[in-house]
Amino acid sequence: MIDYNNLKEEQLNNELERIAVKENKTIEEVINNYKYGLKDLKYSLAKINSIIDDNNYQRFPADISINGYGKNNELESKYLCFDKIDELKNFKAEDIAIVTGFGPTSAPTAGTLSLIFKTIEMQRETGIYTHIIISDLSALNSRQMPLDELLSNSEQFISFIKKIGFDTNNGEIRTNSFLDHAITFSIISSVLTVNDFVEGEATDEIYKKLNILGNDFSTMVSQAYTVGDIVLPIIRDKKKAVIVPAGIEEHLYPYLARVVIERIKHKSGGINTLIDKDAKIGALYSKLIGGLFPYVKMSKSIKNSSINLGDTNEEVYEKIINCSPLNESIILQMITLASDWNPQKINEAKKAYDNRQNDYNSWLKYKKDYYEFFINIKKIWDESKPNTKNNTYDELFRKEQ
Repeated sequence: MIDYNNLKEEQLNNELERIAVKENKTIEEVINNYKYGLKDLKYSLAKINSIIDDNNYQRFPADISINGYGKNNELESKYLCFDKIDELKNFKAEDIAIVTGFGPTSAPTAGTLSLIFKTIEMQRETGIYTHIIISDLSALNSRQMPLDELLSNSEQFISFIKKIGFDTNNGEIRTNSFLDHAITFSIISSVLTVNDFVEGEATDEIYKKLNILGNDFSTMVSQAYTVGDIVLPIIRDKKKAVIVPAGIEEHLYPYLARVVIERIKHKSGGINTLIDKDAKIGALYSKLIGGLFPYVKMSKSIKNSSINLGDTNEEVYEKIINCSPLNESIILQMITLASDWNPQKINEAKKAYDNRQNDYNSWLKYKKDYYEFFINIKKIWDESKPNTKNNTYDELFRKEQ
């Protein structure tokens, strides 16, 4: 994240004026956004720390690995903390599933891209069967977006993730338009209550401010959909454990999934036979990529906060190569977390960043390399767009994917 505490007044004023001109806003509007961003930063940092501390999540560094993955600091370099991963060490790889998901509200941001790359790497290095859910109907409930746009974006997401390395022989990518998910959703809903959803995502406040959050009931439906995604491998595939790579703001879902399986275990009438008596849920919470000034976090729903695959080449160039000095640290976070670069090249980029005041050209070289990498990924994203647009009915009620 941007180090707001060490901003110089002249540097800050120059950036606020630049944003006002670029976005055709008054300086007062931009200053108000900055003040809100600063407030949001303080809240978010405090919220992240309280989530970790209140829930006894374990911070990295830590001596854990998943089927050998992590012994060379792979987990420590990419994740902030974890929850109960250490309790899964006695399970065989074939007894575990990896589950994560993405909302198809827009093109992937660098933050989303980071989690996609991490999930593909974990699938490859652990050999664990992996589920990626493109949550179309969940997003319909949690965000105010046209259904046909969500369905088209979902198709593009699925094609894109396959093209950049997801192994469909050892995993599946699906949407919520899936009979097995509907069955799982109904089962888990039978043990959930309204009070279970009192706590929302950590990003809900800013989404409410921007008027892009669904109503109370639809938001609960969306949350229950996500819990169903996590629990599905335990019910349908008889897995004994699920690992959820996610952002810390999404910690509610692994928690609720754990609540659900414990309640099902103790419920009579046959439903308890659907869950292994030793079933467990573990979570890995990613390091965050900060948002472009003045935003705290990159969000698909807030265009000016992010660098995403839907930006034009010119926009990507401006955001990466000609970025504000305040956003240089964000570019380094993207290089570290949202690339397929090897550890040696990432370390060299970090050294160049640290020495940028004395030798900016060396740092610029790595930014240009990353720009080319990002543009190549963007090209794959653009080529994944469906050639034809199906009608909404056919998209929803076609045969299972």
